[in-house]
Amino acid sequence: MKCLTFLRHHPPLGWDAKMQLFSSTKTRLIALCTFLSLGGFLFGYNLVAMASVMVMPNFLKHFRIVEELEVYTIIITTMMIGAVVGALLGGPLADFLGRRGLALFGSLLCMLGNLLLVAADEMAKIYAGRTLVGISVGMLSMVVPLYITEIATPSSRGRFIAFHQLCIVLGISVDFWITFGCTSLQTSRSWRIPLGVQLIPNAIYAIGLFFVPQSPRYLIQKHRDKEAIRTLAMIRGDGSTRHREVLMEFAEIKQRICFEERYTKKGYRELFRRSSDNNLRRVILACASLAFQQLTGANTLMLYSPLIFRAIGLNGHVATLFANAISGSVIVVSTLLPVCLIDRWHRRHGMIAGAVLSALWMAILAAISSVAGSRFSGMGDFYDHLSDQTTALFLHEPRASSVAFFVIFYLFLATYGCFWAPLGWIYPAELFPNGVRAKGFSIATAVNWFFTFGVTELSPIALTSIQWKVFLVYCIFSICIAVIVYLYFPETKGMSLEEIDLLFSANFRFYDPNLPHPRAANETLEQIDQRYIKDRRVLQFGHDYPTTSSPEPSTLPEDIIRNPTPIL
Repeated sequence: MKCLTFLRHHPPLGWDAKMQLFSSTKTRLIALCTFLSLGGFLFGYNLVAMASVMVMPNFLKHFRIVEELEVYTIIITTMMIGAVVGALLGGPLADFLGRRGLALFGSLLCMLGNLLLVAADEMAKIYAGRTLVGISVGMLSMVVPLYITEIATPSSRGRFIAFHQLCIVLGISVDFWITFGCTSLQTSRSWRIPLGVQLIPNAIYAIGLFFVPQSPRYLIQKHRDKEAIRTLAMIRGDGSTRHREVLMEFAEIKQRICFEERYTKKGYRELFRRSSDNNLRRVILACASLAFQQLTGANTLMLYSPLIFRAIGLNGHVATLFANAISGSVIVVSTLLPVCLIDRWHRRHGMIAGAVLSALWMAILAAISSVAGSRFSGMGDFYDHLSDQTTALFLHEPRASSVAFFVIFYLFLATYGCFWAPLGWIYPAELFPNGVRAKGFSIATAVNWFFTFGVTELSPIALTSIQWKVFLVYCIFSICIAVIVYLYFPETKGMSLEEIDLLFSANFRFYDPNLPHPRAANETLEQIDQRYIKDRRVLQFGHDYPTTSSPEPSTLPEDIIRNPTPIL
C-alpha cells in the first residue's frame, strides 16, 4: 500500500527528464499513451488465456475437467464476475488513488492472480487466481481508457483509444499463438507457459507506472494546480508553463471544475438525477454503447469458436487452436485501420456502419449453417472432439459451405475490429463531466462485463438448443443497434471533453431553472480569464504573450492557479 500512497501524492519519478528525450509534443503524447495501452494488452491476454489452455488435453486431464463438464463454464465466468466487481470498485478508487494509482493496483492484482494460476495444482487455486485476475482486468479495462481520454487532445483521442483496443486484440492474438506453439509439449508446461508469459509485460507495466504522470484533470480536481500545469506543459507545449495552449487548456479545465465544485455533487446519486447536466442520459448512452459491443455477437464467436468450428467439420484441438490464432490475427490487422483513421470518422457513422455490416455477416452465417445442416454439439461431444489425436484438419472432406463459413466468420471479426471494438470504448469514455467521469465510466464498464458474463453463460446453451438461429438473433440485435444509434446518439468527434460536457448541458429537456446553467457559467469564466491573462501579460512584458525563451518563473503565475469564483 505504500507504493499506492506514493503514486497518489507524489509526482512521477524523473518524468520531466525522460519526456525531454522526445523532441516534440506529439511524440511525447504517443509515447505516454502507447505505454498506458500495455494495460489493454494485459486485458486482452487474460480475457482468453484460460479459454485457450482449457482445450489442451494435458490441462483437462490434470484437473479432471472431462468428468466435470460444468467446470469449463465456471472457470470462464469466474473472471467475468470478478471483472464486474473490479469495474464497480474502479470508480471510487480512481478518484481516491488517481488514474495512475489504480492502474498500478490493478496490475499488481493481475500479477498475483496469474502467479496463483501458474502454480495451481488444484481447482481452488484456479478459482482464486481467476477471481483476482477478473477484478484486476475490470479495473484496468475501466481506468486505462479513462486515463488516455483525459490526457489526449480532441483531435487524437479516438486514435489513442483505438490503439488501446489494438493492444487488447494484440493480447488476444499473442495468447492464441503462444498456446498454439505449446501444443506439442506433453507436460504441464503446455498450459503453465501460456499463463506465465504475461507476467513479463505485467511487471514492466507495474514498474513503468512510477514514471508516468497523473491525469492533469485529476490533479486540478485535487487542487494540485502547479503539478497539473507542469504535466500539461510536457504533453501539450514545449515544456514551458507559459505556453499559450497550456495556459488556455488549464484555464478551461479549471473553470469547469470550479463550477462543478460549487454547483454540483460528485456522488453516484448525481449520475441518476435529472438535472441540467443530463448525467442520466450520459449513463444510458455509455452503458448502451458497451452493451451493444457484446450484442453484436463477437464474444460468442471468439469464446466459443471451438464449438462453432466443430460444427463445420474442424477436427482436433490442434486445428482448433490454429483457427483461433488466425482469428486473433484477423482482428489485430483489422484494428490497424481505425488506429490510423478513427479521428476522421464520425463516431455515429462508424457505429451504424459496424452494426449494419455485422447484421449482414450474421445473416449469411445463419444461411450457410442452415443450408449445410451444421449441428452444434453439447459440451460432452466438444471434449471428445478435443481429445481426438488424429492429424486431419477436418472430420470429412471440406465442403464449399465450410470454406464460405470460415470466410464470413473472419469478415465478421474484421468488421468488429474496425468499428465496434474501438468505438464501443471511445464513445462512453468521452461522455461524462470531470467530477463523475470515473464513477460513470466504471458503471458503463461493469455493464460491459455483465453482458460479457451473460453472453458467456447463454451462448453454449443457445448454440445447442436453437442452433444456427443464434446468428439470426444477433442479426436482429445489430439492426436494432443501428436504429438506436441513429436516433439517440449525439456526435462527439473532434470535441474537447469540456465541449462535450456543454453539448449535453445545452439540452434543456431536464433543465432546472433554479440552477445556474454550466454553459453560461463556463463561457463567462473563459472570457473573463482570457482577458485577465492577456491584460496581465501586456502590463508585464509589453506584448500579449512572453516568448518561449523567457525565463521560467520560480512560481506559477498567480492569475493562472487562482481559484476563480463563477460570475453569473
